[in-house]
Amino acid sequence: MELSAANISSLFTGFAMDFQRGFDMPPSYYAQIASLTKSSTAQNIYPFMGRTTAFREWFGEREIQNLEAHAYTLINKHFEDTIGIDLDKISDDTHGVYEPMVMQLGWDAKVHPDFLLFSMIKAALNNVDAPAGSPVNGVPVPVCYDGKTLFSAAHPVGLAGNTSGVANVYTSGELPYWILIDASRPIRPLIYQERQPYRMVQMNALTDEEVFKHKMLRLGVDGRCNVGVGLWQLIYASNADLSNPANYGAAVSAMEQFKTDAGLPFGTWSGPPSSKFLVVPTSLRELGMQLLASEFGAIEGASGAVAAVPGTNIWKGTATLIVSQYL
Repeated sequence: MELSAANISSLFTGFAMDFQRGFDMPPSYYAQIASLTKSSTAQNIYPFMGRTTAFREWFGEREIQNLEAHAYTLINKHFEDTIGIDLDKISDDTHGVYEPMVMQLGWDAKVHPDFLLFSMIKAALNNVDAPAGSPVNGVPVPVCYDGKTLFSAAHPVGLAGNTSGVANVYTSGELPYWILIDASRPIRPLIYQERQPYRMVQMNALTDEEVFKHKMLRLGVDGRCNVGVGLWQLIYASNADLSNPANYGAAVSAMEQFKTDAGLPFGTWSGPPSSKFLVVPTSLRELGMQLLASEFGAIEGASGAVAAVPGTNIWKGTATLIVSQYL
């Protein structure tokens, strides 16, 4: 191929199509389980994280709910993914070797929000009540508006001076963690904050300094975003044996017992099944599928043990299964 500006421009137009094809290929889950927020500055401050709103009978003046009591700040980060394209490959008409790489850039951009979100969840699972614990894939341990880690045995609930600790995690098992997420509300337990969508940037001018020095064109993707946590009352983690449906039921029951600071039911796990999620690592895929899709399966027997004879699966269809390789 002749190394002309027109030919290079046409080549990179094809690369843009390759990028989009790669972007469209993988599944993505973050939009289903996280609140999606737009950011127009270096950081967002969420004043509502300390409580949820509630109606009361109107006597006298309006009672203004203090949403500023527990502000939560989430700072945007800038991410990039870049490849170099050798001019000799273009000149020798072997530039096709870059098409899979450009498609991979698109794939990476599509799954990066999931990568961040599930890395944050894993950091929380690895560091229950240990906010200074080790990050996972560069993502630090998430801390909620109440100063506790996302999964904690003692989230404070109640009015000032009269709080008690409430757990949204079960840690007495020995198997990998699985997570229940209630995504039925405008404020979800997880946040994906976007400052700048992922964009493809081309450095393809033949007069570029990198071309002069290293005969290298460049193509990259970058975006500004971050992940954080919202309402801990809408997420629950357990490492109990998922092959025993009683453990799934116990987790659901624990979520349904959550209260507001005023002592009223929080309403967790009360939405439609399409807004409820069971999130598992790949090692628990089969158990998750059996629990949520099988007509018949293991049932609770005497003393909470699994009965010898399978029965009707009462948990079928109660949630949507998400399997993540990042957990």
